Amino acid sequence: MSQSETATRLPGKAIPYVLRQGQGDVFVVAGQVVRVLAGREETQGGYGAVVCEATLDRQPIPLHFHEREHDTWFCTRGRLRVWANGVSRILTEGDFAYVRPYDVHSYQSVAPRTQFFGIVAPGGWEGFFGNAGSEWHEPGLPPVNHPFDFSRMGMSMQCFGVMRVPEQVYAEVTSGDETDRALPTEPKSYALQAGYGPRHRLAGHLSTQVLSPGLCDGTVDMRTIEAGHGAVMPALAHARTHVTLYLLEGALRLTLNGESHDLRPGDFANIPAGTAYATEVTGVAARWLLSGANGEGLSLWDELGEATEEFTFAPAAGDGWAALAQAAAKADVRRAA
Repeated sequence: MSQSETATRLPGKAIPYVLRQGQGDVFVVAGQVVRVLAGREETQGGYGAVVCEATLDRQPIPLHFHEREHDTWFCTRGRLRVWANGVSRILTEGDFAYVRPYDVHSYQSVAPRTQFFGIVAPGGWEGFFGNAGSEWHEPGLPPVNHPFDFSRMGMSMQCFGVMRVPEQVYAEVTSGDETDRALPTEPKSYALQAGYGPRHRLAGHLSTQVLSPGLCDGTVDMRTIEAGHGAVMPALAHARTHVTLYLLEGALRLTLNGESHDLRPGDFANIPAGTAYATEVTGVAARWLLSGANGEGLSLWDELGEATEEFTFAPAAGDGWAALAQAAAKADVRRAA
């Protein structure tokens, strides 16, 4: 077996792999196309990672809650309306929303074509899409009159703990305010406008955190990383932390256990604990989402970086990674050979 591979479907085990844009386990569920990029088996139980695409939804999905899952939406295209605990926001590209277990929520595409990347933690709930839907092998979205067997939906909701709350009403949408421009100081559901969140600069990279482990009971760490041409992250590895990478913009060379993969927007990489991974920006610039579970490895961006509110890829003294040994004392990370 190769040390890493380019896959077309989920391998069913925690190995390093790359999925190209549009690949994965793909299902159509009530008119939405859901691409499952990683699940419980691939992330060592950490989370499920999906990309969902939809056209204008005639109505939102039913208001519901989960007893154990933490739900996220990172809007990558169009307009996505999200409800949570009596508040409704419209997400556009780069906006993010997070919902805690037991918090009543829903979502709806309100643009001709909307897409979002989502993490559901812990892993396992991503199986809902295959259970409720059917495999989809066509390009684009299904036509309006595409048949769908709704008889499977109720059984799937029961199987995966989707608790409907029919007595609740959908709140009117309101514009974001200052509460949408910073992470909360205590665990709660929230929306975060594009570009906001704690930001650190490290060796020509900017890390902006959109979800911290402290806000989601330690389940997951999510952040965007962006950098200009030539920026390099040396080979790192984590003993416990499972990482996934989803490229949002630009061109990025990702090396997994010594094997290089040239990524384009929409490509996804699964990086299990123990895998050496490195990046190099090969385009003018690049921006990607990093998600981590089972350990605190992604905190290296905070431990080594300098807090900043700017979006400037300022040169750093030295390579910026020289203090990695110091960060290793606090974070689950080491320099890989």
